[in-house]
Amino acid sequence: MAKKKRVYNKFESEIDKLDYAFSYNDEETKELHKKLNGATTITENDLRRISLWKSDRVLSVSDETLEKLQKLSQTESITLRDALVKETIELLVLSQGIGFPMASAILKFINPNVFPIIDVRAYRALTGKKPYYSTYTYEKYIEYAEELHVLAERLKRPLREIDEQLYCFDEVKNGKI
Repeated sequence: MAKKKRVYNKFESEIDKLDYAFSYNDEETKELHKKLNGATTITENDLRRISLWKSDRVLSVSDETLEKLQKLSQTESITLRDALVKETIELLVLSQGIGFPMASAILKFINPNVFPIIDVRAYRALTGKKPYYSTYTYEKYIEYAEELHVLAERLKRPLREIDEQLYCFDEVKNGKI
């Protein structure tokens, strides 16, 4: 007997609301934003702290990656399609213990007004499709991030809230991953 494909609820900005109370490791979330948003110095230990915030894993990054992250943190007019963004993401995902979801979490803490977190729940709520780890790519992340920018503008909400709200929407509407 063939396995029935699950249908997921997709967020529709015209009919659905994003008014969830997002709560995830609140104290650490607040401290990480405070420490890293606009930081002039970003260390490997800071990235480890984000890694532990996101999921328990060991990571290792190069000094070049840390330098590029610091540039991203300090550059006010950075855009998703900036060459520095692509270089930094590529370096991050080549680092031990960092894939696209973790790289996007690191980027969000550095600049939440430009970079959303891509994860299964938020992506599934936005697209109605469940992504698999092996299907994440640079282009998929950038397209997802651009869609969230458009959604944030349409809903007149800060970008930093949209991925969190989609996460909550998926948790409520779609249940288990």
